[in-house]
Amino acid sequence: MVTDQARLFGADLRLRETGGNLDLTRDDAGDLDLAAGSDNIVQALTLRLLVRRGELAPLGWPDYGSRLHELIGEPNVVRTRALLMTFAQAAIEQDPRVDRVRDIRARVPDGERNVVRLEIDILLISQPSPVNLVFDIPLEPA
Repeated sequence: MVTDQARLFGADLRLRETGGNLDLTRDDAGDLDLAAGSDNIVQALTLRLLVRRGELAPLGWPDYGSRLHELIGEPNVVRTRALLMTFAQAAIEQDPRVDRVRDIRARVPDGERNVVRLEIDILLISQPSPVNLVFDIPLEPA
């Protein structure tokens, strides 16, 4: 049975991060696993943050992605964290399934002086409760 949330937010192949790469996952039966509903939108928004804005222009999506990559190599200071939050919010709010970013916070995880963790509460269209997205940005070049 397809729920209203799954219908509204769609489904896609579920990805997981392994060693800095994204890989497809399998379900218990060995088939490719799907992310649906709120899991799918969180995955889709994470991918939007990972893709450099303009990278998909040759495929017809010139505005897809974020500008977060522009801050790699910058010092982990208040100004950089403010720009990270601004760039992330702008990218997330481009998704038509997003009503608005309700709250966004940037903090430095313990022991990670060159990483900024964004904690984002996102209100989706037709949903009373926000979804939470946590996204780490390494400021050090890979």
